[in-house]
Amino acid sequence: MSILEGSIGVMDSGIGGLTVAKEIQRILPHEDILYFGDSANCPYGNRSAQEIAELSRKMLRFLGDRGVKVVAIACNTISTLVDILTPDFDFKIIGIVAPSAAYVVRSGIKRVGLIATEFTVSTGNYDKLIHQLDPEVQVTGKGSPLLAGLVDRGDFNQDDINTEIRTQIDNILSRDPQIRHVILGCTHYPIIGKNFEECYPELSFINPALEQANVVRDYLTERDSLAQEGEGSFTICTSGDPEVYVQVAKRIGMKEPTSTAHIAL
Repeated sequence: MSILEGSIGVMDSGIGGLTVAKEIQRILPHEDILYFGDSANCPYGNRSAQEIAELSRKMLRFLGDRGVKVVAIACNTISTLVDILTPDFDFKIIGIVAPSAAYVVRSGIKRVGLIATEFTVSTGNYDKLIHQLDPEVQVTGKGSPLLAGLVDRGDFNQDDINTEIRTQIDNILSRDPQIRHVILGCTHYPIIGKNFEECYPELSFINPALEQANVVRDYLTERDSLAQEGEGSFTICTSGDPEVYVQVAKRIGMKEPTSTAHIAL
C-alpha cells in the first residue's frame, strides 16, 4: 500500500474523537477516515498511565495493521502520553494537546481555564506546553471524573451534564475570576458544547479539534500525501456499541459512516 492509499486514523477512548474526525472530514473531504473508539474501557481519565498506554497501543496496532498513513490521537488523556507511544510505531502520531497549547499562545490569551479528565489535568501537560511557548500565561485546570462517561453513554441527560459542568467550571472561576477563555480539554466535551455555552454565556470555549485537524492537514501537505479526488470514506470501529457512534456523528453534523464494526480489543 502506497502512502497515498492510506487512511487517516483517528482514535479516542470513546465517541469524543468524532469531533476531530468531523473537522478532518470538513477540511480534507477526499480523505478516507478510519476511526476507533474504545468505549468498552471509557473513560480513560480515571485509569493509571500504564493502563492508558497499553489500551492505546492496542488501538494503534489495530490502525497500523490497516495501513493508516497518520494517526490523530483525538483524546487529551492519551495525548499526554504521545512521547511514550510514538517510538513503538512507524507512522506519524499527532496528539491534540500541543496544537491546542499553540492556539492559546497564538491568540494572545494570558489567563485560560482548562476542564478535562482528572488524568489530563494531573499530568500538567497543558501547563507545560503552554509555558514552553509563553511562560506568562496563567492556566487554571480542573478535572472532571464524570463528564466524559456521561457523554459517552449517548443518552445526554441534560440535568446530570449541566450539574457536572457547573461544578467544575465554578471551581475554576472561584480560583481565577478573571478567566474568560476555557479549553475543552476532552474531545467528548464539544459534543455538548451548547451546554457549556448555555451555562456560561459570558465565557469563550476553545475546541481543540480544529487545531489538531489543521496539523494533520499540514503534515500530509508537506509530504505531498493528500488525497486529491473522490469522496472520502468514513469507517467507525469500536469496542462498544456502533449505533451510539452513528447517532453522535449525526448529532454533530457528520456525513453518514460508510461502515461500522464492533471490535473487541
